[in-house]
This record gives sequence, C-alpha cells and structure tokens, in this order.
Amino acid sequence: MVGPDSYEFRELWRQYRNCRRNKRNTLNAFAFEIDAEANLIALQRELREHTYQPGRSVCFITEGSKPREVFAADFRDRIVHHLLVSYQGRVFEPIFIHDSFACRRGKGTLAASDRLMEFLRRVTANGRRGVWALKLDVASFFASIHKDTLYRLIAARMRHPELLWLTRVVLFHDPTTDYRYRSGPMPSYTRVTRHFHDPAAGYRYRRAVAIALREGAHQGRPGTTRYPVPAQKSLFGKQNERGLPIGNLTSQFWANVYLNELDQFVKRRLRCRYYVRYVDDSVLLSMDPGELERMRDEITGFLGDHLRLKLRVEDEQPRPVSRGIDFVGWETWWNRRLPRRRTLGNFRTRLEAFERAAVRRVTARGVNRTDMSGAVRGVHGGAAVRIGLHSANAVACVERRPQLTVTPR
Repeated sequence: MVGPDSYEFRELWRQYRNCRRNKRNTLNAFAFEIDAEANLIALQRELREHTYQPGRSVCFITEGSKPREVFAADFRDRIVHHLLVSYQGRVFEPIFIHDSFACRRGKGTLAASDRLMEFLRRVTANGRRGVWALKLDVASFFASIHKDTLYRLIAARMRHPELLWLTRVVLFHDPTTDYRYRSGPMPSYTRVTRHFHDPAAGYRYRRAVAIALREGAHQGRPGTTRYPVPAQKSLFGKQNERGLPIGNLTSQFWANVYLNELDQFVKRRLRCRYYVRYVDDSVLLSMDPGELERMRDEITGFLGDHLRLKLRVEDEQPRPVSRGIDFVGWETWWNRRLPRRRTLGNFRTRLEAFERAAVRRVTARGVNRTDMSGAVRGVHGGAAVRIGLHSANAVACVERRPQLTVTPR
C-alpha cells in the first residue's frame, strides 16, 4: 500500500493541490503558495525526521440555532491531513458498509436520503405496509470520541510504522493548547430580532439573542460564562482524552472509522437489513416496534462498553414511518420528502446575507431593479453574463416548502 518513502515530494504535491482546491482564497493558502516548493520540501524534511508538529489552529463559533465550536487547522497541517487520509482510506474504505455515508466519494446527504427512500419503498411495499422507524443520535459525538480507543481501532488495521507515528502526532495533538480565537460580533439588531421571533430558530439561540440584546454582548471567549458552546460539546476541559476538532478532514474520516464498529455490530450481530447512517445519525426500519426497542437496548450497551458513547434520550423511541423521518435535513416518506423548516430558515439567512454582500439596487426611469455587483459574474460561451437576483423572490419560493416526489419503480 505504502512505498518505502511515504513522504515523497510527488505525493505531497498532489495532496497540496487537493488541499488548495477549496482554500485558495484564504490568507494561509496565499502565504504557503508564494513559495510552495520550498514549503513542501521543508514539510517533507520534518515528516522524514519526525520533527513535525501541528501548528496553531483558529477557533471560532458557527452561527445558527446550534452554535458549534470549530478548530480550523493551518494550511500546511491540512496537507498532512489529506496525505494521511489518502493512505488510510485505501485500508478502511473496503471495510466500511455500503450504507454508511459522509466523507466518502458519492455518499453525501442526498445519497443518504435517496438510500433511506429506497429502503422505505422496499419495506413498506410502496406504502401498503405499516413500518416503524428508530432514529438514533449519538450525544455530543465529536467531543466524546475517546482517542485511545480510536487509535487502537486504527492500529489494528494499519501496521506501517510511519503512518502509525503520523496518526499519533495528529490524533493526540491538543488544539486547545495552541489556538487563536476569532470572535465575531452578534448579528445586527434587525437580523437578531427576526431570529428571536422566528419559530424555526432554536430556543437556546433565541435565549442567547435575548441576552445579547439586553447586554450588548459579543461572543464570549472559551472559559467564560458567555461562551455559547455547552461544556459537553466543547474540546476545552477534556484533558486531551476525548474529542476531535470539527473542521478537519481527519476528524470526518476518523468518525467513520470509529462508528464502523457500530455498523458492523448492527449488520452482523443484530442482522438489521434496513439501516442507514450519516455521521452520528442513524435510522433503523422494521415492521415490529418491539424488535427496534430490543436493538436500541443492545446498541446502547455496545456503544457504552466498546466506544464509550451515549445516545440522546429523546431520539430513542420507535415511530411509524407514516409520520415522516427527519434525516439529513429532510422529512422523508416513501414517496416524497420535504426540507426541514430549520433548513429553510438557514437558506433564507444565507440568501439575505448574499443580497447584502453582492446585490445593489438601482433605479432607472422610476422603476426599481436589482442588479448584481461586479464581484458576482458568470462567463458562458466567452461572454460575461450579468445575473439579476432578488432574494425575496427566492425566499418566497422556498417558503412554499417544495417537495420532491419519487415515482415507485
């Protein structure tokens, strides 16, 4: 699988090109690209001499109804992540089950939703049979991954000493000891008040918004009472025993490696035929709700004993599939699916942010029009195409909750 030189320049250059594909406009990518060859040679020397250590990360909090703590690795560290995943993927990809999704080629959210609909058509005989669904969600998944357990799972499949050394360096690096916190102000008063009265916004977010409006607060720093991320979902305070940083390619890939044990248990021990997993969200289907309850109890014991994880209590009861299944952003039935209201709320927020950033209003002969700024242009057939967009029209279309209907085969 791996040649005598795991860090040859050709492979590092290939992973550098893959890494910069979506990060080329960042400052770290610019700084690295100024002298890419020399930087890659220096990185290669550190890897060969075992002096490589991950650099400083950028910690920030995502906006939305569920604030998430993200540690963005430095650009050169992302190259190492791509290199490591490219080698480990060749070992683990044939081991993964077909119905595990996320961070795999051709297995995104849409593929996961399509697979669930396919299972629903099969088990319900195109809606003619009553079927039950059990939706399971691991509580605080990324922050609860036990690093020693994960390393043992990787070492059981990989024997190459260089890759094991690099895995230990990346896995057991504690980003909370060397980071730069990028705090952002709370949204504007108009946007904040709209979210406060929006039923699609989560309770915790509306409560945080209310505090911000009353006190004029910005996002609190880690370790303060105003830090918006709950302690159980944060990497701070874990003493480097648990938790993978959200935002790294290795974290997404290792999440599949970690829960592959659960996939094998459900398929081989529980013999569940209709099972789909996307990261830490999974759905099991059966015509007997009692069988699903038995599977739930065995899965709970397996996660606690082997992976040191817990399930969210509120997601542990079987429910009829006729009520729809909330999975990967869709409410899904055997013949149709609807986007979740929270998804529509997020889409509306992004459209309005896009309008503020890229659309300007102009008046011609007393008629209001919407035009695009020069930053947003498309080129088709060698000619520049200026596109007009008014996000209010798009939002009006989205809020009708378009449904996707599938014709039974």
